[in-house]
Amino acid sequence: MKSYKLIVVLFFPITIIGFGQNSDLGLFLGTSYYLGELNPSTPILNKVNPSLGVFYRKNISKRYALRVGVNYLKLAAADKNRSTELSQFRQLSFTANLWEAYGILEFNFIPYQINNYTTSPFSPYVFIGLAGFLVSPNVDGPITDIVKEDVVAPSIPFGLGVKFDFSGNLGLAIEWGMRKTFTDQIEGLPETYVHGYQLSNSQNNDWYSTVGLTLNYKFLTKSDYCRGPVN
Repeated sequence: MKSYKLIVVLFFPITIIGFGQNSDLGLFLGTSYYLGELNPSTPILNKVNPSLGVFYRKNISKRYALRVGVNYLKLAAADKNRSTELSQFRQLSFTANLWEAYGILEFNFIPYQINNYTTSPFSPYVFIGLAGFLVSPNVDGPITDIVKEDVVAPSIPFGLGVKFDFSGNLGLAIEWGMRKTFTDQIEGLPETYVHGYQLSNSQNNDWYSTVGLTLNYKFLTKSDYCRGPVN
């Protein structure tokens, strides 16, 4: 129920943006990783996992676009992949299923729209926005009194990428994005001291990230049929 309400709330802007001209639907396929107590450094080397999603984009102009979407991420990390004294003592690991709904604003550095001969066939871009996520962590290790609890929280997604014309009305992009969260509970560790070691530091909030490819289809407009410029 929590995830359903989250998706409904964050997808409400679609009813305002509306389907129609200069818009496209797409898929995201990539990898995800987490930054937190169990992975404070070398994030890409500590259990990279798959992620996927769907999105809708409204191209406001050749420079700006609004995008809303839903992603599923698998997150994981383990103390055994690190050699610090704390990691060797804890010997904890976690896995988590994370559902994310987001809305972002994209800016193209070069005027770009899919299959529009008046614009560049590619463009680097940046994005920033607002997201909400539901994460269900599962902690495994010698410390057995950790209570499993789902977490719903907001985050700020931001990142960069490069868009390309792929084939006809299909577009392709390579994208990297980070999520700044406002919780320290993505991995589910409590603020508990065990033999003088603190399992979780609430002063350092967790992060998560995605890297991958997007493939999207542009809906044809009257100006596309007439080979005229797209506004």
